[in-house]
Amino acid sequence: MFKIAFIKEACYQDLWIGDNNDTSSDLIRSTLLRTGPIGLLEIFGSDFFIVKSNNSIAGQRIRFCQIPKDYLSKEDYKLIETTKIRINSSRLPLRCPNDFSIDAEKINWSKYDIVISLNFAVPISIRRKHPDILWTCMTGEGRFPVQSSCWDYFISHDYPNTPLGNLKKINMPYTFLPPRYIFDNFKTSQYKKGIYVEINSAINKSKNHGLFKKFYSLNLNVEFHSEKIEENLKKLSSSKYFIKLSGRPVRGNSFLEAMSARSLCLLHYNDCYGKIPFHHFCYFKNEKSLIEKLKFLEKNNEFLIELLNYQDSILQNMIENVKVQFENALFYKRKYLDSKTYKIDSKKNSIKSIFKKSLQPIIGSFCYQSILRIDDPTIDPREYLPSLLE
Repeated sequence: MFKIAFIKEACYQDLWIGDNNDTSSDLIRSTLLRTGPIGLLEIFGSDFFIVKSNNSIAGQRIRFCQIPKDYLSKEDYKLIETTKIRINSSRLPLRCPNDFSIDAEKINWSKYDIVISLNFAVPISIRRKHPDILWTCMTGEGRFPVQSSCWDYFISHDYPNTPLGNLKKINMPYTFLPPRYIFDNFKTSQYKKGIYVEINSAINKSKNHGLFKKFYSLNLNVEFHSEKIEENLKKLSSSKYFIKLSGRPVRGNSFLEAMSARSLCLLHYNDCYGKIPFHHFCYFKNEKSLIEKLKFLEKNNEFLIELLNYQDSILQNMIENVKVQFENALFYKRKYLDSKTYKIDSKKNSIKSIFKKSLQPIIGSFCYQSILRIDDPTIDPREYLPSLLE
């Protein structure tokens, strides 16, 4: 088995505020936005650290490539570091990222086989000192540079349909959760009822009054997203169905949360592009199709349980496939380190770095622009950022 360190910088606008002394459920209660990859801690026993913000040019560029400056400025990132939030925990109920942030140099990196860094939280100087570690970067919004330096792999944010990894990429969703985790940790009752409407669904309550009336006629109440994470997960855990009615397509993190909450996902065919293998029954064509499926499920509880168990298997397969990808990536990294090629490459690196510093930003940006210009369905420009050389 391998040992993972999961690293977030203090200014990162999402995820947990805490450390390894917190329970995983308390870390989720402290999250600034999303549930995140709590499965790294629950399944793989990973350690979690908040480090001082990486304010290098590349560290700032990756932030602004992910979140534009007109949405989050440098001042906003500084504010994130020191803004206190209150969480439902007996341990440090009032906390901010800087309460837990440490100097990255003080972490005992030799303990870890794999490091997963949110954006460029771990400076390149440290990555160069520890070439035996498998260095992986999980960019905040699922887009990664065409070219970069000293990263072995990027995390794609997509569901891993197979245990096979891609070149420079490991498929793992941002919301990486075990089956039943949210249900077991946030349920208020064993009895589930009603419908939870997905956050990105374009809902006009007056316009959808007729649809909601049909829900109510089936004794299905309707819940909507709450800004408070714990309240939101309690709503989700108490809901029988998780439905995306319309709105923009999503990668699928909310669907994985719903699966972990034992809520059945129902969606249109084009609502999710994150490669999650939903059961064919879970897709509906229109409002009439949706109501027919709900009526059928309300009368056939055994089939509903079968579908929920299928969703559990989706999460379990995700875990197994991610595990194999990490194992394979670590194996090939160590094999390379033991090879003559690595020794030769190491001698060449000092010369190569001089050319890379001057040429890679130009070549990388050209490649990025070329990708945007090419009308090729096999290349998705939403996945790529311009070259980022540290």
